[in-house]
Amino acid sequence: MPHSKRGVYVIMVVLRFRFALARALLVAAALPMIYWGCGGDSTGPAAGDSGEIVFDSDRDGNREIYIMWADGSDMRRLTDDSATDRMPVFSPDNAQIAFASDREGARDNIWVMNRDGTEPVQLTTSWKNREPAWSPDGTQIAFARDRNDVIDVYVMDADGSDVRNLTNSTSRDDQPEWSPDGSWLAFRSDRDGGFGVFVMNVDGSGVTKLTNGFAGNPAWSPDGTKIAFVSDRSGSLDIWVMDADGSNQVNLTESPSQDGEPAWSPAGSQIVFSSDRDGSANIYVMRADGQGVERLTSSSGNDLWPSWSRR
Repeated sequence: MPHSKRGVYVIMVVLRFRFALARALLVAAALPMIYWGCGGDSTGPAAGDSGEIVFDSDRDGNREIYIMWADGSDMRRLTDDSATDRMPVFSPDNAQIAFASDREGARDNIWVMNRDGTEPVQLTTSWKNREPAWSPDGTQIAFARDRNDVIDVYVMDADGSDVRNLTNSTSRDDQPEWSPDGSWLAFRSDRDGGFGVFVMNVDGSGVTKLTNGFAGNPAWSPDGTKIAFVSDRSGSLDIWVMDADGSNQVNLTESPSQDGEPAWSPAGSQIVFSSDRDGSANIYVMRADGQGVERLTSSSGNDLWPSWSRR
């Protein structure tokens, strides 16, 4: 072959190789999008939300706190204590996890630890304290305090100081949840008879009831426009969603099982929750419209109280 033709042939081979390599790299780059649900599966969970999910479980015989990726992979146990550790929730910067534990006696208290389970610190020391919820700026923690069966919503600084009673009533007020802008707290109360979802200003004023019939476990959407909650008004415990003013209440799960403890994904496109629809309680995720339900954990015990990392 003449030298000129041989040079043209070599250039064509190189160009074809480069084109094939570029094509392969594009396919490889698309794989993570397919993995996260961007590959055209209209029935799966919504795309764009990843991060981690923390929850409590008795799968190893004692109730401890676990963490996993949002797709259910790489599950790790964060606590290893003979006490009961439960109700975990991420701090807004995801650096810490607040939780309830009775590891220092027979009563639950609020603790915080690093997101890897190290350096646990006890914040409360009196009465029974559960259901911690971080303020959006991370400076405060709301929680439920049980004083001899008188249960109120309290708030304290994130270091455990300056504890204040916000509801101060003879009813049961618990399950506090901050609005994303930090101006409201949603909570559960039986002050009108049966349990319902209420909201109030962060100083405890302006209490307003949002639901009728049994309801609880309120969870604000990241944009503050929606509140997910649990209700048995359809005959079993289901996950419902409503506008932040209580209007447009819609049943998302409509299942004969017991569904509870909803928490929104960082982008608001998914809701994680616990359910016993396959036997024991496990962690599930669905799109914010209730479609595309997927099971994340498989435990013969009970996996409860999921919390999604904030971003």
